Amino acid sequence: MTVQLPLPGLPRYLSNRDPIAALEEIQRDKFEATYAIELLLDRLAEKHGIGHTVIAKAVDSCVDMLGDVFFELEEELRAERDEAPDIC
Repeated sequence: MTVQLPLPGLPRYLSNRDPIAALEEIQRDKFEATYAIELLLDRLAEKHGIGHTVIAKAVDSCVDMLGDVFFELEEELRAERDEAPDIC
């Protein structure tokens, strides 16, 4: 099996990935992860008598964490999207 590497100096917009679709997928994944975390924390809060305001703060922290995790990739995809040639 062989792997074909991209030639050096080729513009990023010649990449095989669709940066707009990738950004949309990341947004969906972050939303789904946040929802799953919130459900889990709500169950734990109910079980252990933790207030909703504490859970809301924890969920906000998770949203920030997910933003940090995906920051560089999202910036790279935005740059690819912005550099793509206009197709008329």
